[in-house]
Amino acid sequence: MIKKIFIVAGEASGDLLGYKLMRELKISNPQIEFCGVGGQQMENCDFKSIFPLEDLAVMGFLEVLPHIPKLLKRINQVVEKIQDFQPDILITIDSPDFCFRVLKKLKKTANFSKIKKVHLIAPSVWAYREGRAKKIAKLYDLLLTILPFEPPYFEKYDLKSVFIGHPLIDDAPDFSKKNEINSEFREFYKISNDDKLILLTPGSRIGEVKRIFPEFIDAINILKNTIPNIKIVIPIVKKTKNIVEELSKKIAVEYFLIENQDYKKKALYSSDFALAKSGTNAIEISLYKIPLIIAYKINFLTHFILKRMIKIKYANLLNLIAKKEIIPELLQEKCNADLISKTILEIIENKDCAQKQIIEANNSLEILGLNKIKNPMVLAVNEILKL
Repeated sequence: MIKKIFIVAGEASGDLLGYKLMRELKISNPQIEFCGVGGQQMENCDFKSIFPLEDLAVMGFLEVLPHIPKLLKRINQVVEKIQDFQPDILITIDSPDFCFRVLKKLKKTANFSKIKKVHLIAPSVWAYREGRAKKIAKLYDLLLTILPFEPPYFEKYDLKSVFIGHPLIDDAPDFSKKNEINSEFREFYKISNDDKLILLTPGSRIGEVKRIFPEFIDAINILKNTIPNIKIVIPIVKKTKNIVEELSKKIAVEYFLIENQDYKKKALYSSDFALAKSGTNAIEISLYKIPLIIAYKINFLTHFILKRMIKIKYANLLNLIAKKEIIPELLQEKCNADLISKTILEIIENKDCAQKQIIEANNSLEILGLNKIKNPMVLAVNEILKL
C-alpha cells in the first residue's frame, strides 16, 4: 500500500494539476501522506510546500540567469527533502528544466532505485530538443501524456508512457447553469446584459505581467473609443496581485479584479470575449466557449534563440492540434496595443468568425479528451497505483 508521495509542481498551472491529482489519490487512499513543492491549490489537500512555488516561476534562457543560485539551492533542498521523507512515489509535474535536474541529482543517491518516479505532462520533444526523450527515459518509471501522439516518442526508449487526456477537461462547464450564473455575476458587479465583458489574463509571473499587461491595457483603452460599453474582468493570483492592481489603475473603463476561485469560474461563465496571455489559460477559456485572442512576448534574445530551436508554427496547443491558427496569436512584435485592439475588435464585430473559432477549438479539445475521457486524473491515479 502506497503511504508516502512526494510531489513537485513548478508553477501555477502545475499547482492546479497537483491539486487535482492529490485529490484523486486521497480518494484511493485517505491515509496517503504528501510532501513536496506546490502552491495555494495543493494546500487544500493537507499539504505544506517546503518553499514557495513562486521561487520556481522563472521562464526563458536569459531570464533565468539571475535566478540560477536560488534555483540550484532549491534543487538541492528538494533532493535532501526527498531523501529525508523517503517516499514510495515521486511525482513531478511539468516544469521540465527544474524537475529533470532534481531527478538527475537524485539519481546519484542511494534512494533513487527505491522510489517509483512519475512525470505528468510530457516535454514537447516533438517541438524541439527531441533528444530529451532518451534522457528522461533513464530517470522515470512512468510518463503521463496529454496528447495522444506523444507516447511513441518515449516508448521507443522503454519508458512506459500513457495518454490520459488533458487534466483541464475535467473542468468543462455545465452550460445548463450558464444563464443563472451569468445573471448572478453581472447583478453582483452591476454589469448590464448589453455590456461587452472582456476577460483579461495578465499572467502569473511578474516578468510577463510587466511585458504584456501594459499592452493589454492600452489595447482596451483604444477599443473603448469604438465600443464604449465594454467592461473588464481580471482574474489575479497572489504572486502578481500587487503589480496587476497598480497597472490596472490605467484602464480607462470599469474593471473588476477577481481573486476568489469561485468567482473566477463565474467570470468565465459570464465573459463574452477574452484577451489572454499564451499558456494553459487559453484551454480553460476555450472550454467555456469564449472567443479569444492570445498575445505574448519574451525577451528579444530568448526569442532569437528559441526561434532557431523550435520546429512548430504555433504557440497555442489548440492551434497546434488543429494545424492552423484557429485562435489568433499575436506574438513578439505583434504583441502591441494597436494590433491587439484591431484583432479583438474583428472577433467582437464578426459573429461568424467568433462562432467558427468556438467550433474549431472544441474539435481540438475533443482530441485532448473532451467528451471522450471522463476524468484524466482518475486514469492517472490508476496508472500510478499499478507501479
